Amino acid sequence: MPNSEHVEQIGWWCGIVSVFLIGVGFFAIDHGGDTDPGGPIGVLVNEVTTTHGRIVVGNLVGVIGALLLIWFAAALRMRLARDGDSGSMIGLAAFGSALLTSTGALAHGAFRLAETTVDARTLAEAMRPLAILETHMTDAHWWGMIGLVVAICIGGFAVGLITKPLAALGVFLSIIALALSPTSHGAAAVSLQPWLFAVCVLLLLRSRRFDPTTM
Repeated sequence: MPNSEHVEQIGWWCGIVSVFLIGVGFFAIDHGGDTDPGGPIGVLVNEVTTTHGRIVVGNLVGVIGALLLIWFAAALRMRLARDGDSGSMIGLAAFGSALLTSTGALAHGAFRLAETTVDARTLAEAMRPLAILETHMTDAHWWGMIGLVVAICIGGFAVGLITKPLAALGVFLSIIALALSPTSHGAAAVSLQPWLFAVCVLLLLRSRRFDPTTM
């Protein structure tokens, strides 16, 4: 059977792919529209009806990324559990935050996909509550992302999970995201995605460096 280091490497790869797919799916392919939920109904409906293909493809890609994030979080919990009770507690916090992040992303994707399944007239009747719910489901994704990054940073300071300069950068970005969240619905946390991608790469490189089968 594969040892824990090999299993963790799978998790780090899942993290790299996850962050990439979430970014590409939810922000590059389907950018979610340019109109605030309080905007004109006609504009909101038009944004959906004219971009059906992009919404479907983008959200399917993003949802796959959200599911892969859970595998990354499981590997992170395994890795931190080797550092005793402190590591186990940090790992559990990170895992819970990742679940919140994935749940928010899955809910957002579900609402976006639901908008593509009805005709324009039906969509116009339900557009306002759908747009509001869609926005606030995304809030859960961003709050979970902030929680995940903070947990990883604590792991960096407490048990050496990542380098301290990288942990300090993560804390700084999280503080900025928290400060801007009341006005941006957490969207400022998008700056945490490149940071999380870098962490996944670092963890993968470290695991390969200390893997006896690669020496």
